[in-house]
Amino acid sequence: MEKYNAVVIGAGPAGQSCAVRIAELGGKVAVVERDYIGGICTNWGCTPSKAMIESAKVAHEVENSGRYGIAVDQYNIDFPKIARRRNKVIRKTRDFITDLLHHHNVDIYQGKAEVSAPDTVKVKFGKLNNETYQMDYTGEEEILTTDNIIIATGSKALIPGFIDESDPSIVSSHELITIEELPEKLTIVGGGVIGMEFATIFSNLGSQVTVVELLPRVLAMMDTDISAEITKIMEENSVSILTNHKVTNVGGVLKAINQDTGEEVTIDSPMNLIAIGRTAVLQEDLYDRLGLDYTRKGIEVDDTMQTSIPGIWAVGDATGKSILAHCGIQQGVVCAENIMRKVNEDPRLMDYGVIPAIVYSLPEIFSIGVVPDDLSDIRIVKVPFAVNLRANIEEHTDGFIKLWIRDHQVVAAQAIGYMVSEIQQELANMIALGTDIDQVARVVHAHPTYNEIIKSALEYAEGKAVDFYL
Repeated sequence: MEKYNAVVIGAGPAGQSCAVRIAELGGKVAVVERDYIGGICTNWGCTPSKAMIESAKVAHEVENSGRYGIAVDQYNIDFPKIARRRNKVIRKTRDFITDLLHHHNVDIYQGKAEVSAPDTVKVKFGKLNNETYQMDYTGEEEILTTDNIIIATGSKALIPGFIDESDPSIVSSHELITIEELPEKLTIVGGGVIGMEFATIFSNLGSQVTVVELLPRVLAMMDTDISAEITKIMEENSVSILTNHKVTNVGGVLKAINQDTGEEVTIDSPMNLIAIGRTAVLQEDLYDRLGLDYTRKGIEVDDTMQTSIPGIWAVGDATGKSILAHCGIQQGVVCAENIMRKVNEDPRLMDYGVIPAIVYSLPEIFSIGVVPDDLSDIRIVKVPFAVNLRANIEEHTDGFIKLWIRDHQVVAAQAIGYMVSEIQQELANMIALGTDIDQVARVVHAHPTYNEIIKSALEYAEGKAVDFYL
């Protein structure tokens, strides 16, 4: 019988980061994983989707290569090869995480974890079936005793009750990310982050894509200008977007009601992605037996990541706080440092105030901070990428950056443009640290770069822009 400082249930980004940080701080830690190491992000989410988006980017650039003086008269999209590359990237990432855990002497148990008590975890050993993705249990079991249990059990796709999941035309993002053949047609129910990323992938690889969204606009959590811009760009790329449409039937044929006119729309849909969101994986019987507080959104935790039961913690999607991997990673680190902190040390608290949200569409989108409801004391600055020299050189001038500024500090920022995920961190740091915009505008920014648009926007807000006018 092993005795641990902590047993982590789930080896996704949150659980893995928590385990490594505990080990770094001198703790003896184990991870129990019933699926592949790396969790949803590595195997079904972030990693495979971004690998496929990279192929979509290349296809888009080849399609438009003539503008750079490079004529490509004929090219072929080899989707099985794209799928093989995707799978290779997944395996490489999974192996890297496994090696990282081993490097820090984290014990890895493959199987199902059953929490018997706040200090006891029973592991039912199993082997993952690579064809069914189900666990084949061996019948072997082991009891782990521990001072702390961290629940990092992740999330699953949210499927409405009226949809028959057994219908072969219905797929979740989990299933769509594993396909080996390119669908001729793809209908996406949901115009949020997941829906728009898959629309990007498959439209650029040659599928006929339709997006059906219940709300009046796609990416409704973003600024209206962002929604309008990505809609325009997607439609120019032959994606059909139906907003304000309520789906009433899915399965071979999709039916939806236009909520403005009452007209019924029928779409031939041999493949339908349900992308209306994700929900925490809940083990309600276990939580009830332990007396653990939870809601339909997830396990209730305080800002140290402690649950209602001393010694039991929760991180990542299981908390219902966020489904973003980088939020889960930070939760894992905060949890680990609180578990391992000395008696007289102050706890580390999780701060949800500045968590960047990225949409890996073409072009990319980011959102940081909270746009105030009351704009009476807010200065709004919007600068198009058309004024940025690097964007003009490379002919990636679609999009803009938009800042909300109060008392010489950026309180929120959003942008749509080429690779904007790589320039957002400067603004995230400014918002988190409450930096005066003049302090950043005075710092020399390399020229020409996409990141230079941040300096341009800050200078424009102060009436000091010397490189463009609007």
